[in-house]
Amino acid sequence: MAFLLLFLIAGCGGRPGLTISVAVSLGDAMEEIAAEFERLEGVDVDLNLGASNVLARQVELGAPVDLVVLAGLEPVDELIEEGFVSRDGVAEILGNSLAVVSKSKNGKAAPLADLASLAADYTGRIAIADPQLAPAGVYADAALQAAGVAADLEGRIIPALDVRAAAAAVESGHAEFGIVYSTDALAFDGIAGVLEIPADLHPPIVYPAAVISGSDSEQLALRFLLFLQGEFAGSVFRSHGFVTSNSDGR
Repeated sequence: MAFLLLFLIAGCGGRPGLTISVAVSLGDAMEEIAAEFERLEGVDVDLNLGASNVLARQVELGAPVDLVVLAGLEPVDELIEEGFVSRDGVAEILGNSLAVVSKSKNGKAAPLADLASLAADYTGRIAIADPQLAPAGVYADAALQAAGVAADLEGRIIPALDVRAAAAAVESGHAEFGIVYSTDALAFDGIAGVLEIPADLHPPIVYPAAVISGSDSEQLALRFLLFLQGEFAGSVFRSHGFVTSNSDGR
């Protein structure tokens, strides 16, 4: 309820505006992109960052959101089933990879051979996003299951509110390792990637975007969705480590 009240208050400004719910792993890149869109369009863009499953639930509860950019297909599928999003209007705009990170010195950390080594050679705690709240946690859990080490790590996994919180737990020393997106390894100065997890150990990591049906700013939201797929946004996303349609031939 407090969240909804804040949005209602924020919506009382003068210029046209958009409210966009964004997966927290996209936060840094989306702030740059939103600022450029504001400059070009003369509008206000409010970003609501959080865990994707939580963001989808907020929409279902009536939060006045115009556009969502989430991590993983499941939260958007849920919105489609509930009638908040049209399946034809979903654009899969980005990809990512999964990495094990640890606390670093001068941006470096000792490399890790594989997930089996993580289970056998270390005893510290491992932070992941809570699978109930964020797709990053689902990917991490799937990778541990596929690698056959989930049982060995039982009791050592720390579920965090979202993927950035998992990375922050490693940076602060509350966890020895974290399983996060590769882009998060770049976003935090105090951590470094020690192992890129093979893509065949987890479902493909995609970021879908969609306009919310019945949005009061539908046309503006559609323009922002196109802007996200354009050259400027693509260059920003790639600078933060994301995979776009123009990355590596994809």
